[in-house]
Formats: sequence, structure tokens, C-alpha cells
Amino acid sequence: MNLEEKDVIELEDEGEVNIDLMEIFDALRSKFAWILAAALFCGALAYAISCFLIKPMYTAQAVLVVNNKNSNAYTEAINQNQINTMIKLVPTYQAIVSTKSAMKRAINEGGISGYTPEELLEMVSTQMMEDTGIFAITVRGEEQYEVADIANAVAQSGTSEITKYVEGTTATIVDRAVVPMEQSSPNNKRNALIGFLLGGVLSCAIVLAIYFMDTRLKKSEDFAKVMDAPVLGVIQGMNFNTDGPAKNGEAKGGDKKSEGNNKEKSGGKR
Repeated sequence: MNLEEKDVIELEDEGEVNIDLMEIFDALRSKFAWILAAALFCGALAYAISCFLIKPMYTAQAVLVVNNKNSNAYTEAINQNQINTMIKLVPTYQAIVSTKSAMKRAINEGGISGYTPEELLEMVSTQMMEDTGIFAITVRGEEQYEVADIANAVAQSGTSEITKYVEGTTATIVDRAVVPMEQSSPNNKRNALIGFLLGGVLSCAIVLAIYFMDTRLKKSEDFAKVMDAPVLGVIQGMNFNTDGPAKNGEAKGGDKKSEGNNKEKSGGKR
């Protein structure tokens, strides 16, 4: 191996960074109280923001079933083809319910005041139950006691609009919307948990960043790694402060000097 190859190998070895997981664990454990405090603070902050700064939203839902025949068709047996037809009709019914004309009918016939058709369209959404001829009308808004009335009014107007535009078919309300007892969003407990976890992760990242940026040699093992040489001995900490003894000596010398002066004075008087 020539000199150049040896230098290259040494440079590659110097570029390697060995990370001891136990040292990282010890660094995090030494700052555990700080990390926990930061996580609790972030969790409490997220909970306060969720409770006091974010407006609560409420959700009400009405459920409708699709019929591809007149309403008296319940007396006849329904075969698989009719069920498939009902499933195919659901997207059409959803589109009819989500129109301005349906919202206008809901406002006029449902006695809803204070809303425009455009505002209702932003609050109303429809969802199809998978592989069924049933779909739901969901209303999401800030007023707890109004969302249920709006959902029921839209469902009722939707059945009328469906009968108007799709001949020979009907839609029946299966479940009417009820007043929600709890807010649908924000989820205060979930937001507090997210804030707690984020605070813990960020504080751990800060601790590790400070740990890796600290290049001081704190232990004899660190010196051995850096210098690539064994540690032969360790000098214990010593107190090099000589102010105390010197001051005491000065004080003693001063006392002796004062005693000598006193003797000279007394001798002079004699």
C-alpha cells in the first residue's frame, strides 16, 4: 500500500460518524423533564386554541331510499334487476338534490330563513351507502339547532325535485335528522394529543441538535476516540485559588506588624 492510498483510507475513516444509541438515549433522558414540560405546554396550547379560537361545527344527517317505481311498488316483490337499477339511480338523485332549485324549494317550503341557496349548497353534501339504493344528506354548520331543520327541509324538497325531474320514480325519507348533541369538529381531545406529540417530537429534535453540535470532550472515552490513543491517566480536579491562604498570611503578617508597632510605642513611653 503506497502513501497516497493510505491517506485516502485515513480520510474516509475521518469522514465516518459513529452514533452511539446509548449516548443518544442518555442525552434524551437527561433532558426528560424539559421534554415533558414542552410536550405538556404544546398540548395545553393546542387544546386552548381548539376550544376558544376555532368555531365549533355541528352535523345532522337525513337518509333517503331510492325507488325506481311508484310508491305503491312496495306491494310487489323486488328482484335483483330492480335493486341494480336503484343503485344506478342514486348518483342522479344526489345531483338533483344538490341543485339551487332544490335549495330554493327547501328555503320556501321548509321555512328556513337567513340563508341563500348558495350558502346552503356549501353546507349540504350527499353520500351514497355502498352497494345500496340509499343515500344520506348531511348538513354541517355552526348553529346546533338549525342543521337538523335544514337537513330535513333539504330531504323533503329533494324528494319533490326527484319526482318532478325523473318520472316514474320516487325517493322516501328513511331517517329524519335530529339535533346533534355534540359538536362534530374540532375534536378537542385529538388536537390536544396531536399538540402533545408534536411538542415532544420537536423538543427531542432540539435536544439532539444541541447534543450533536456540542463538540467538547467530556469523557476520557471521547478523548480516546478523537486522538486514537489510549488514556494513560486522568488528573482530578484541583483548586488553584490561592486567594484565601494569601489573605490569611497577609492578615497574620499584618497582625504581627501591628503587634510590633504596639511594642515600639509602649517602649517609647517607658
